[in-house]
This record gives sequence, C-alpha cells and structure tokens, in this order.
Amino acid sequence: MARFMIMIAVILSVMRPGSADDAHNAIIEAWYSALGTADRSVFDKILADEATVILEDIDTIQTKDEFLASLDEWKNAVHNAKVRHRIGGVEGETTTVFVCYQFPANTTYTREIFNFRNGRVIESAQTSLGGACEGF
Repeated sequence: MARFMIMIAVILSVMRPGSADDAHNAIIEAWYSALGTADRSVFDKILADEATVILEDIDTIQTKDEFLASLDEWKNAVHNAKVRHRIGGVEGETTTVFVCYQFPANTTYTREIFNFRNGRVIESAQTSLGGACEGF
C-alpha cells in the first residue's frame, strides 16, 4: 500500500500544475522512501531510461539498469539502517540534498545532487562529507 501511495504522489506531482520544485521534491521524497526498502519499481519509474547514478567516493558510474540490479545488495546493506535527508538547495533542474545514512556499524553523511529532465531523474551524484551527520 505504501508503495502504491508513493507512486501516486509522484505521478500527481508531475501531472499537476505547479512549480517544478514541487514535482522534484515529490520525486526526492519517493527516492529516499524507496531507498529504505530497495523498491525497484519506484526507482524504475522516477529514473529516466538514460539516467546515471554517480558514486564519486568509489569512482563508479552506474546506468539505470546497473543501479536497479544493485538494489538486491543495497537491500541487505540498508536492513536496520536509518536514512534521513533534507533538501539543501534548488537551482533550476538541480536539487542538492544532504543525507545521513545511519547503519548499525557506521554513519555516513553525504551530499547528493539530482538533475531532472522531463519530470524524471536524469542524474544522481553522491559525495561523502564525513562520518558524522551534522545538521540532523
């Protein structure tokens, strides 16, 4: 039921008149909700077919298909973890998000930059900012 509600929220936010910021914020909310459960169907809907996911700390660029395939491994990693985020800024089609990943064995603080095109994520780039979650 929660997955259905997230998908409806994303679809409505993209379809309704309003600012692009509102639509982008809804997609970002769906992104982090889906991260908690490694929900492949949500990511499939919000990522453009040509999207890339960039993990700068490990020098990795994933295609949409590679990212979706990695979700099985992520599901194990995120078990018993807490993921919190806050939007740091919006500039046109780009939104910066600060994220605190609290895993049972460690904590990671990141900056994640999302670029949008036609109501979908075209690029997500993640950079580690440290091991303490300042601002959360």
